[in-house]
Amino acid sequence: MASGFINKTCMSCNVGLITAMCYECKKTFCTKHFVEHREELSQQMNNICQEHDILCRDLAHEFSTTHPLLAQINQWEQESTIKIQAAANAARIKLQQLLDRSKNSLDASTSKITKELESSRASNNYTEHVIKTWSDRLQELRTLLNHPTPIHIDYENNLESEIRLIKVTDESLTGYFDGTSHRHEINNECSHNPNFCFREIFDDVSGKIILSEENRVATCLGDYLDRSCVSCLGRYSSGRHTIRFRIENADMTHHMFFGVVNSSEKLVKDLANSKSFYGWWDLAYYVVGGNKKKYDSTKTLRTGDELRFVLDCDNKQIILEHHRTNIILNLAIDIQLCVFPWKIIVLLLDKSSCVKILH
Repeated sequence: MASGFINKTCMSCNVGLITAMCYECKKTFCTKHFVEHREELSQQMNNICQEHDILCRDLAHEFSTTHPLLAQINQWEQESTIKIQAAANAARIKLQQLLDRSKNSLDASTSKITKELESSRASNNYTEHVIKTWSDRLQELRTLLNHPTPIHIDYENNLESEIRLIKVTDESLTGYFDGTSHRHEINNECSHNPNFCFREIFDDVSGKIILSEENRVATCLGDYLDRSCVSCLGRYSSGRHTIRFRIENADMTHHMFFGVVNSSEKLVKDLANSKSFYGWWDLAYYVVGGNKKKYDSTKTLRTGDELRFVLDCDNKQIILEHHRTNIILNLAIDIQLCVFPWKIIVLLLDKSSCVKILH
């Protein structure tokens, strides 16, 4: 076996006799080339170590600098923070507006009743019906004070958003309170929004009228000279809308008025002279542009009568249906005189006259 080994030559030079063998690569070398083979392996080892050192250096450098996506994340954080702060500020403002509105409404109602009580008590001018109306109204104000309209925090329903922003909503006006005004623009929402539900109520008052039963009942405490008037909350400019009234008490000394004016009209004593004043004094007169004209009918409104008041904005007309007599009155409106939006007007000229909105 020794002679076989000696006769083999170096695999690098094919001349020199074998003196060593690398069991890793299975090659045989002479003494010279075995040394060179080890030097090559040493050089490869040095190269690997150098690559290692470079990799460690680059790795340390890579994670010590800002990644491009980090800047994107920072930008998202800043933009989201701005949106959240804006939503929070808007919610705070809305909440304060709702609280102020509720307080101001209670203050105004209480102040009005205070003046009416003082005036009637000083003049000894009051009846059982008026006292009951005041008592009911005070009880309603007490209920509103102890149990104010619920206010909630809602979250936006945006499935694509990672952050659901909040907003404050008033349950009594859900879907229609715009944050800047408590007036309601009632167009043809009922046909376009199946969840829409608006119930008309009385709103602004001029003269000696008090409101009760959550502003669905208007009672006159004055007389003809006060020209007491009340408007409804809704604002109408399109579609067809129906409001039902019931005469809770009718003195029959003077006529009641049901009609419309332009929503910008202020409730003043001479409102009946306005060019935008349209409607009916009882069932005896109709008014066009502030001009009163008499019907041939002698029918009058009585206590317990129900009226169906229709605002047909699309056809520019109003309709009054009197259930007891089955009378239906139509009145075309010149929108050059009574421009949209319209608001409903009721005038009560007799003490204790009372009208209720039926829901």
